[in-house]
Amino acid sequence: MEFSRLAKTSVNVSRIGYGCGPASGYDYGQVDKAEWRLAVQAALDHGINFFDVADVYGFGRAEEMLSVALGEDRHKVVVATKFGLAWDEQYKVRRDLSRQNVLRSVEGSLRRLRLDVIPLYQIHWPDQATPIEETLEALAECQQKGKIRFIGVSNFSSVLLRQAYAFRPFQSEQFAFNLLCREPEREIFPWCKSAGVSVIAHSGLARGFLAGRFVPGKEQDFSDTRKNSPYFSGHGRVEKQNLLDAIRKISSEENRSFSSVAIRWILDNPCVAVALVGIKSRAQLMENLQAVDWQLNPSSRQCLNQLSAACPSGLAGTPAHKQ
Repeated sequence: MEFSRLAKTSVNVSRIGYGCGPASGYDYGQVDKAEWRLAVQAALDHGINFFDVADVYGFGRAEEMLSVALGEDRHKVVVATKFGLAWDEQYKVRRDLSRQNVLRSVEGSLRRLRLDVIPLYQIHWPDQATPIEETLEALAECQQKGKIRFIGVSNFSSVLLRQAYAFRPFQSEQFAFNLLCREPEREIFPWCKSAGVSVIAHSGLARGFLAGRFVPGKEQDFSDTRKNSPYFSGHGRVEKQNLLDAIRKISSEENRSFSSVAIRWILDNPCVAVALVGIKSRAQLMENLQAVDWQLNPSSRQCLNQLSAACPSGLAGTPAHKQ
């Protein structure tokens, strides 16, 4: 496993992070709980020590599943959970970064994760109705009480990053970054590098599109939120197919899995500390682990860069809770 330092701390995190989104049961279809638990245990065996979850995943269920799957190891790894998407009794989701919700959410995550302190507590999405200063003050209060160790943010614009960091420094920014979503390269990455903030790249496989099992524009029988994702739409069909063909060719040349080539492209970016990949099974885990301990050769990387740049922008789409 490859490791990187979390910002300016002394904590080392695996460069492949275990994304727990699939445990929600709705973003990536149904999940076999027993198989998912075995995949988490296999991830531990192969050196993964960074597990990213959120309270909204499965409306608390994913945090509980992760706690059970990790067992006593939950005290030894970096569990990074997120908050800020509150839900009501009908499971309608809204953004809420108010002080009251911060304090309520951290207690809920501590209980579900069965932890005394959350290693990395992250703001899930910005909330225009709440001043970011209010949220950060509440998080600082949680730090002082020993409930969270480090603070992270997610899906912040470069403007909001600067505003928030000037008020209270944090350790990480999580943002969608993959071969079909390169927007962070323009402003997010340079700012994070200058501030010493770690970049956690989520959606490393574009919600599964870059796993090599889908045909661009072909209608998929999704029973989950991916049915509305532009990654799988016909928009940019030719460009997407050209990119997939190149990944498949490199995969064959390197004798590595399709998904590992797409992940390696992320890891080869020096601005990225962790590439998050959603995992449902041991088979997926083993495919993704083939991304570590090698690098793309210059010609392969240039080819992927060019074909990726030719794809339309905006493919990350609209967050599920805003659709």
